[in-house]
Formats: sequence, C-alpha cells, structure tokens
Amino acid sequence: MRLKLYHAKWSLCSQMVRVAMAEKGLSYESNLIKLVDHYPKGENLSPEYLAINPKGIVPAVDLDGEIITESTNIIKRLNKLTGENDIDLWPVDVDQVKLNSWVEDTTLTDGVPLGKTLGTAIPPFSLILINFMVKKYLSYFQAIKVFWKHPLRDRGRGFLAMKFFNIHKPLAASCYKVLVRSLIDIEKNLEDSGPYFLGKFSHIDINLMCCFHRLSDVRLDKILEIEELPNIKKYWELLKSRESYKKGILDFYGEKENGDIEEVFGPNVSMHLEPLISMIRKYKT
Repeated sequence: MRLKLYHAKWSLCSQMVRVAMAEKGLSYESNLIKLVDHYPKGENLSPEYLAINPKGIVPAVDLDGEIITESTNIIKRLNKLTGENDIDLWPVDVDQVKLNSWVEDTTLTDGVPLGKTLGTAIPPFSLILINFMVKKYLSYFQAIKVFWKHPLRDRGRGFLAMKFFNIHKPLAASCYKVLVRSLIDIEKNLEDSGPYFLGKFSHIDINLMCCFHRLSDVRLDKILEIEELPNIKKYWELLKSRESYKKGILDFYGEKENGDIEEVFGPNVSMHLEPLISMIRKYKT
C-alpha cells in the first residue's frame, strides 16, 4: 500500500489528518506544501498541486493512485486501513447521530460560512496570524496574483484584503457566540460521557484536539482552563497526553511557525480572551 500525504505544517485540516494517521499507526510519504499565505511562492497554486487538488487547498491523500481530499473524507478512508494500532475512529457502538453531527460541526468545511459552526468559528481567531503573514511574506504583486489565481474566489479576495487591511478583529468578534455556545455544549456533553467526547476516543476528539490547539496558537488556551469549564480542562489535558498530539501537531512546529506566533503576540494573550470569558460566565449564570 502506498500512502502519500500532501499537507502543510500549520494547516488545521492537515493536523487532523496527521493525528488520525498517528492514531492508526499508519506510515506515509510526507509531501509538505508551502501555502500562499506563508510563503512568497505558494506551492498550493502550482500546476503540479492543482492537478492533485483543483481547489488548491490541503490536505490531500494519494492512496495507491486514488486521490482523496477534505479531512473528513480522508479520515473516514484511513479508518478502514490496517495500521500498527488497533483503534476505530468511527466506532459503531456510540451515538451515530452525535458522531456525524459533531464531526461535521468541528471541521472547516469548504462552502460553510465562517462562524456558522465551531469548525468554521476557530479560523477567524487565526486571522490575526494569517493577516500578519500575508503582510510580511507576500508582495503586493503576489497578493494580486493569488487573488486572480486561487480557485476558491473567497480565499483569493481574502488574501488580497489582508495585504491592505487588518480584517481579523471584526471577523473574530462575530464568532464569539458560536465559540462560547460550542464550549458550553462540549462541557455539558463531557459531564454525561467522558473521558472522551463519546466515552471512547473517536474522530470528534481528533477534531477538537486540533481546534483546541489552534486556540493555544492564538493565545486563547486559557479559556480552556477556567473554573466554569472543569470538564473541558481535564479533557484538554487528556488530549494533550496522547502521542498523536505530538506526532501530528507539535512535531511540525519549527522556527518559522513558533517565530511568527511569538512576533505577533510576544508575552501577551489574545484581545478576545476577556470578552469570551465574560460571555461564558454570563451563560453559566
């Protein structure tokens, strides 16, 4: 079996697929793609990669010549493979409606508006970093080129806007309610199930591991430790203790990734932390 992964270090959906591979114990050929928002020459818009995924996004998997895209599709397909670890990421003995619903809600799905689900509410908080990287690494000419070349027109327009403006703050603020409501729902669910979302580890826990880590990237991880969310606090510690967290996420953070985060935030927390904590406390009371 030949398993080839096209992915990016900091891509949220790439992280989900790498964690799934680590959980299954699958070996794969790694093909790291330099994205347009991180590097002047974005490899995801090259003719070679567009032949693999015409949308120009990651991840994509080549399984013996079969190209699979979108993280949920990929993880479902990987779960059918036999790896070194005996684990079922789509267990049949759990609530299937909840499994499918929460996997869908925690995935960044193309075509779903930002802020409609937890999976689409997390990226706007990342925009402060992406906005910074676009301004730092892309010239005006390159930003215009991405605008014209990107197959997903909304992304092309977004990159061009970020080159000229700071668009992250209002977009993130518009997602407060969805993020807060989702965290409270997760807290309640963990109280009834635990230690993982459905009792046993599943695809949902992979997605939440990556979503929670992204909150850490953007200095919002303290929200996962507040006294109003005690079950989430224990759950997050449990997720971080899994070997797949290191193999699928932490091992792909290098000098550039850590350096960009440090340059944006330094010792500071996110500007969104206090408003979000305040909203959670109001909901809880």
